[in-house]
Amino acid sequence: MSSPRHDVTASSGRGVVTPEAVLLELDTAGVGTRTAAAVVDLLLQGSALLAVFVLLALVLEANETAALTLGAVAVFAAFVAYPWLCEWLLRGRTIGKMAMGLRVVTVDGAPIGFSHAAIRAMLGLVDFWVPPGGALAMLLVLGTARNQRLGDLVAGTLVLAERRTSETTTRAVWFTVPTGWDDYVTKLDTGAVTPEQYRLLRAFVLRTPTLQPGARHALAVALCEGLGRRSGLPMPAGVTPDVWVLVVAAAHQRRTHALVGRPAGAR
Repeated sequence: MSSPRHDVTASSGRGVVTPEAVLLELDTAGVGTRTAAAVVDLLLQGSALLAVFVLLALVLEANETAALTLGAVAVFAAFVAYPWLCEWLLRGRTIGKMAMGLRVVTVDGAPIGFSHAAIRAMLGLVDFWVPPGGALAMLLVLGTARNQRLGDLVAGTLVLAERRTSETTTRAVWFTVPTGWDDYVTKLDTGAVTPEQYRLLRAFVLRTPTLQPGARHALAVALCEGLGRRSGLPMPAGVTPDVWVLVVAAAHQRRTHALVGRPAGAR
């Protein structure tokens, strides 16, 4: 099942990742990948519980009360403490989420904290274990715009899937210079723009139609601030952030390819 792209932030395994980078490279996870991650976790949880129960049966055979008490603690640890502590300590991931390339972040794009993980874990008992098990979570993920189960809605979180193949890095596109900026683009020196920055500018322009207005503006502002701070390209007066991003992207593309106005399969 495909999942809708959503604008959020997080960190990835490629070192320091800016919010704008993650916004452009991550999608909300759908039912399929979330189910697969849950199955991996469930297998781990079940195996651990089985081992504990066998051990309790051997060690506490004569003390039924102690065995039941410790068994209840083990169940709590497996189904509540495990996702809670993993998502808190591993920055939004359990073993299953790691296996499927998923990560939990807040709706604002920040790493989740102790309380976010706790709420998700506690409400996971409702999402996954209220009969028929898992149906509520599946219905909510399918029925909400950002693929959120009850735990996500209450905790204010999203589950993201890293995009293994990105249309923003494979499509050959030649950017059209905004009206009235042709002469400016030919003179703009983008030599200080790094390949990573250009990749983000390019991805933003390509994904602009899919972004909600508020998210698009916030991202454009972040990109423009980065251009001013890291590349010495402050945004001129009288231009909107999204237009300035396109201007710089177009100028850098032309500088890199030395093909003013000719779309020879440029990227």
